[in-house]
Amino acid sequence: MILWLFVLLALPFSSAPATLLAAEEIKIASTGPGLSTLPLEIAARKGFFRDEGFDVLTITMRANIAVNALLTRSVEYGTPSTSMIKAATAGLPVKTVAVLLGRPDYFLTVKREIKSVKDLKGKRIAIGSFGAAADLALRAVAKQDGLDPDRDLVRLQMGGGGARYAALLGGIVDAAILTLPYNLQAEKAGFKDLLWFGERLELPLSGLAVRDETIQKNPKQVLGVVRAVFRAMAFAGTHPEETRQMIVNWLRVDQEVAARSYDLGKRSWSEGGVASDSAVQALVDQSMLELKIKDAVPLDKVRNWSFADQARRELGSGGMAR
Repeated sequence: MILWLFVLLALPFSSAPATLLAAEEIKIASTGPGLSTLPLEIAARKGFFRDEGFDVLTITMRANIAVNALLTRSVEYGTPSTSMIKAATAGLPVKTVAVLLGRPDYFLTVKREIKSVKDLKGKRIAIGSFGAAADLALRAVAKQDGLDPDRDLVRLQMGGGGARYAALLGGIVDAAILTLPYNLQAEKAGFKDLLWFGERLELPLSGLAVRDETIQKNPKQVLGVVRAVFRAMAFAGTHPEETRQMIVNWLRVDQEVAARSYDLGKRSWSEGGVASDSAVQALVDQSMLELKIKDAVPLDKVRNWSFADQARRELGSGGMAR
């Protein structure tokens, strides 16, 4: 995947030194430490948020709670893009303004005897919850390979990655949707990765969503947050060794898992910090189906890429290589 190269990567963008200004406190709802939120951690550790005059606190919460927290002004931003786009499709006043992870970082980890997606027919598969990102990815791949996910797959709600891994290890399921490092642990236990979902799908899994009122009343803040995160993504591309070590320290994993996570990150991060219209439309269509919405929902109701476009222009040489 083409990495982002910013000419002004190492330079602060505040009009005055951050130390002379009172930092603006910003809270971001995240589904937890991991590959999908790595740019936020880099932006905090390398001072990119501070350069913009922000003191950022990232808070871990479930995706549905993150949506509620954003709507009730408990946080200023939320990262679970699929849930945020679904909320916007339902008419709630939120918009996704940037995409961090454009391709899912999920693996379909299975018993050794399962050779193909079609072999999953009638098999028990551990997912997080119905309608969540992992479930959407599984359904899409099943359809691509000629299966009806509702009739042919036995999808069991198991919660987080640790619970899904335990269900696979304990023989409760035949397959599970896992992320690093659980899929590597499963490999050592005799299972295998049948596929990486990112090879099949563009799915805006993680990003930055914000309330409509913030876009209208404080666009400078939105631009600053997006810009800091884009700098972090650029840093990851140009400083691989430091980024790998950061993964080791932050996620408390070994060097092997950190290297695998980094390599996956390069493939999963979004092009240009946004998602294609087709990928967003697929999420809107799925949300409309679940919510029984019949009237068309314009994409401008769920996403706003103007801040990402401006951030790329300001960060030098057209923003990023494509």
